Amino acid sequence: MAANILDDKTKTQVEAKKVLDEAISRAQKAYKEAKEQVDIVYEEAKKLAVDKQAKEAADKTHKEAVKQAEKLRDAITMEAVAVYSASYDQSVKDFQGAITKSKERIDRAQKAYKEAKEQADVVYKEAKKLAVDKQAKEAADKAHKEAVKQAEKDYQEALTKAQ
Repeated sequence: MAANILDDKTKTQVEAKKVLDEAISRAQKAYKEAKEQVDIVYEEAKKLAVDKQAKEAADKTHKEAVKQAEKLRDAITMEAVAVYSASYDQSVKDFQGAITKSKERIDRAQKAYKEAKEQADVVYKEAKKLAVDKQAKEAADKAHKEAVKQAEKDYQEALTKAQ
C-alpha cells in the first residue's frame, strides 16, 4: 500500500512539476512578446519625438511598460509556484497519513501475532502436561507447530495488506 501511494505521489508530483514548468514557460514567453511589442512602440515613439521632453516621456513610458510586463510575468510565476506548493504539501500530508495507517496496521498485526503465539504456547504447555503417552505428546507438538505456523501466516498476510 505504501509503495503504491509512493508511486501515485511521484506521478502526481511529476505531473504538477510539468504544469508548473509550463506555466513559467508561458509567463516568460508572454513577457518576451509583450516586451518586444513595447520595444517596437518605443522605437517608433523615439523616431516621432521632436524634442527632448517627448523623448523623455517615451523613455519613461517604455520603462513603465516593461515594468508592468515584468510584474505580470512574476505574478503568473508566483501563482503557479503557490499552486504547485499547495499540491506538494497536500501530497506530503496524504503520504504521511498513509504511512501512519500502514504502521498502525503493522503494529496491530505484530500484536495479534504475539498474542496468537503466546496463546499457542499456553495451550501447548497444558496439552504437554495432560499428555499421558508418546502419541498424545506428539499430537500436542504437532498442534503447537500448526498453531504457530497459522499465526505466522496470518501475520504475513496482515503485513502484505498493510503495505
